Formats: sequence, structure tokens, C-alpha cells
Amino acid sequence: MHIKRLLIILFSIGILHSSVASAVHSEAEPTLKYGAHIFKGRCVLCHGNQGHGDGMLPLSIKGYPHTNLHENKYGSDLDSLRHSLIYGGSRNAMSIEMPPWGDELTYTQINSVVMFVSLLISDPEKANKILDETVVKAHISARAGRNLFKNFCTLCHGANGEGDGKMARIIKNPPPFDLTQSRVSDIYLMDIINKGGEAMGRSPRMPPWFEQLSKEEIQSVILYLKTLRK
Repeated sequence: MHIKRLLIILFSIGILHSSVASAVHSEAEPTLKYGAHIFKGRCVLCHGNQGHGDGMLPLSIKGYPHTNLHENKYGSDLDSLRHSLIYGGSRNAMSIEMPPWGDELTYTQINSVVMFVSLLISDPEKANKILDETVVKAHISARAGRNLFKNFCTLCHGANGEGDGKMARIIKNPPPFDLTQSRVSDIYLMDIINKGGEAMGRSPRMPPWFEQLSKEEIQSVILYLKTLRK
């Protein structure tokens, strides 16, 4: 097991004291701004832009679990939030549709998100202001597109774009598309990322990203998507 993953788990269950973890890991300290950045990329699809549970998946999938963070039923203290983020629905009463993030996010990322979600619950106005100020500035490049893809797309399309993301087990008829098989034009990709699947006659569960991603960021994602083609 990777040392940072082990630290996250030990830290979350209280075996490793936070001061010890801080001394061992080499990352920067967690921050609210970093947490907002990750929340905006990884969490809004289910929880919505301000955590009210009005993300694209709950709105488009009948019977989708309750995702309003402001009506939290599983604890809003830091330890409970950390446990929920690391293990998802695999170790407590929440829906199994909540994916575990302990195998993907680092120590700093986990704790940054926990800090931000705690603020979102206790002081929504302040948290939303931080979200509004969270702008990802990136040059147009496949490398920038890779980072954006990781944040915004892997949850459904998977790490390598093969349609096997964490949400693929509940998104059916149709499932997330295998992007490695795509041969559509750049113009089409720009349109479907901007407008979402329903506007293009495709899956309504593909959300529109025009509010989250700039034109330049979408161009970077397109460059990266073309590197995934087989």
C-alpha cells in the first residue's frame, strides 16, 4: 500500500496522530481554497454547485440517493466527514452510491475537502464566496487537459476514458461512453462538453460543463481526449 494512502487510513481511524502524519507526509498543508477546487471538480456532479444535492446525477437519475450536504445525516464534524470521504458508502449507513475517495485522493486533498465541506455546512455564504473565486487557469495543452479530465470526467468515464468510472455501476442505458473509441470531430466534442449529452441527442446523464469549464479548458480536455483514442 502506498505510504500516503496508509497515512490517510490510519489518520482517519485515530491510530496515527495528526502531528505525526504531518511530520511524515511531504505534501503542503490542507487549505480551504484547495478543498473548494477539489469540491468543484469532484463533488458537484452529485452534490451540486453549493452542496444542496442538485447535481446533474440526482436530477437525471430516478431514485438517486439524497445528496444535500446541508441536511447531513452522517455527521458534520471533521472526523465524520473525513471517514465518509475516505470510505464512502462501503463502511457506514450512507448509500453505496457514494464512492470511496481514500484510494484516489492524497492526505492533503482529503483534509482540504473535509475543511471546505465543514465550512460549507457551517457558513454557506463564506464557502460559496470561496467557490465563486475558484477559477482554474490553464494554458491550452494536453497536459492541462489531463488534469481537468481527472477532476471532472473520471468519475463516470474512468481513469483511461474506457467508461469504467466509479459511477458506471449505476449509470446504465446508456452507460458512460468508452472515449477510447470516439472518432468525432473537435467541434462535436466542444459542443457535447459545453451543452451536455441531452442537447446533442445523447445520454441525458452527460452534464453540460459550460458553467464549470472555460473555452480554453475544454480545448485542453479535447486535446487530451484524442490521446486516449485507440
